[in-house]
Amino acid sequence: MKFANEKIIVAADMSASFSSDPILLDQIYGFSFQAVFTGSPNGTFKLQCSNDDVKLPIEVSQWSDVGSTSQAISAAGDLFYNIDAAHYKWVRIVYTRSSGSGSCDVVYFAKGA
Repeated sequence: MKFANEKIIVAADMSASFSSDPILLDQIYGFSFQAVFTGSPNGTFKLQCSNDDVKLPIEVSQWSDVGSTSQAISAAGDLFYNIDAAHYKWVRIVYTRSSGSGSCDVVYFAKGA
């Protein structure tokens, strides 16, 4: 069994929208994201997926929202996503700012065969 554990976003400025780089899910059967944010951010996190048949460093261009992952935030705190049986090729976490500011770190963890 293989494990991946990586800080994929470090001190992102939450006075603007941002997203993580695409993460390839080959051989991954489950993954999680943990976002920890400070300050007074106001916005929405969500996960997006893609089945684009590309390999990095080529840009993944076709993204779809992963159902039921949109989470509004309005203060400092944390957010956790735990996904089992991800049947798509690429994933990323997206933050869309409404107002406010802060700083955000995101850690990605995965288990695969």
